Amino acid sequence: MFKQLIFILSAVLVLGAFTLAQDKPETEKKEKKECSDKSSCCSGMKESSTGVNMEKSGETASLQIWNKVCPIKGEEIDADAPTVEYNGKLIGFCCPGCDSKFQEDPEKYIKNLNEDGSEFLKKS
Repeated sequence: MFKQLIFILSAVLVLGAFTLAQDKPETEKKEKKECSDKSSCCSGMKESSTGVNMEKSGETASLQIWNKVCPIKGEEIDADAPTVEYNGKLIGFCCPGCDSKFQEDPEKYIKNLNEDGSEFLKKS
C-alpha cells in the first residue's frame, strides 16, 4: 500500500512538472501587431540604396523614436517593428515591411507626418 502511494505521488509530480514546463510566460505569448493590408506596406523586405540607416547601432539604439504614427499607413507605431534613422531622427513604423517601403522614397513618406510626427497628414 505504501509503495503504491509513493508511486502515485511520483506520477502526479512528474505530470505536474511537464504541465508547468509547457506553459509560456506572458511576455512570450504577446502577439505582434500586423498590418491589416500587407500588400501596401509589408510586401517587400528588401534593402534600398537611398542611404537610409537601418541598423541599430549603439548610437541609434540610444535615440528615442521620433514619430507617434507610421509615415506609410498612419497607424500607431509598434515598438517591436523595425526602425530607420533618417536625418538624425529615429523613425518608427506600424509593422515590419513599412520600413523597406519608407527606404524606397523617404522624402515622400516623411511628408505624410506633421512637424512633430504626432499626426498623419495624408497618404502618398
